Amino acid sequence: MATTEILRAEKFHCGTESQRFYRPELDVLRFFAFLAVYVCHSIPNYVVPAAAQMNAAFGLRVLAAIKDAGNFGVCLFFLLSAFLITELLQREEERFGCIHVGAFYLRRILRIWPLYFGVTAVYAVAGYHFPAMRMEVGRVAAYFLLAGNWYIALHPWIQTPLRSLWSISVEEQFYLLWPVLARLGGVRSLALASVTILPLSLLTISVVSSERVYTYNTVWLNSFTQFQFFAGGALLACVLSGGTLKLSRFWRIAMGLAGLALWFISAYATHIKRPGALASPLQVCFGYLLVAGGCILLLLSALGSPERLIPRWAVYLGKISFGLYIFHETAFLLVDEAQKHAARSMSWFTTWPPQHVVTILIFNKVTALGITIVLAMLSYRFFESPFLQLKRHVTWIPSRSV
Repeated sequence: MATTEILRAEKFHCGTESQRFYRPELDVLRFFAFLAVYVCHSIPNYVVPAAAQMNAAFGLRVLAAIKDAGNFGVCLFFLLSAFLITELLQREEERFGCIHVGAFYLRRILRIWPLYFGVTAVYAVAGYHFPAMRMEVGRVAAYFLLAGNWYIALHPWIQTPLRSLWSISVEEQFYLLWPVLARLGGVRSLALASVTILPLSLLTISVVSSERVYTYNTVWLNSFTQFQFFAGGALLACVLSGGTLKLSRFWRIAMGLAGLALWFISAYATHIKRPGALASPLQVCFGYLLVAGGCILLLLSALGSPERLIPRWAVYLGKISFGLYIFHETAFLLVDEAQKHAARSMSWFTTWPPQHVVTILIFNKVTALGITIVLAMLSYRFFESPFLQLKRHVTWIPSRSV
């Protein structure tokens, strides 16, 4: 399509409800993906080695598997993202005859970069004054270069509130070429690319996991491992082509539970996210296939849900899920620092009997969740929204409102 035709189309396409593509149930699924990650990071790390002991209680092993499975919320984020973006690219091509690559990049920049780079810059400066926020120069540089996952894969994990941002690097790496591919070969090329990526991802997992001691880290953080979830979401969008499965409430619940069961089986039986687990390459590949299957079932179980059954509060929390993901470990830090201060200033705090440790932990994590939601709400309202308003001017197929 000629540039003048695109510019004329821009005058009437933005904000038009009849052309809007928005599925509120997928915002709820976004919130669920965040909750999975939140639960993972809330369960203490010492649970995992304790569960590995020969005489460990079954309940402790289940808790460790739940922690491991919570990581897969990131995979669900990736699959959801690719599903929605590929669907929007399909609609853009159908309506305007081409993909506007520059507009795609501007939308990504306006949605992701302000908060991502803003928080990274704040922590880079604050680290000079607060030890809990300190990161080495190489780690900060990797985050700014959107290569955080590769840096962490080659260096030890550290307890920094920005450790979760490796996934943003993976996402931006994937979308660097996705719209270009759609522009050059049409949306059909995205389906072909997705089919190609899936076996390449499994090949990557097989090769990298041959070094068994570091499998849980190097495989997980490898971009080509995670690309399978983007490919799965994109392929679903191409196959469904804007449609949904007509499912009863029973089958939606059954598929959702089956998806969670696949996550749990992957974590409990294959140990693909267990530090030090000696999993074979075949075992690791199978584990990731289970995770992908679980993500697909969760998406299909939610897609097309009747709007009257969708809680508005969950839709809103899904809408601000990017902020929830960015800020949740900052909330952990704030609560931990407050607890340390309380322990120093209030002697009774340190004399609580051991059986109250779990109560304190639950209280801390619930409090941190509340702080996370408040920070995300404030960020969305006062910092992200102005950029999202600008994003509307380069949006060819409107989705949800700001």
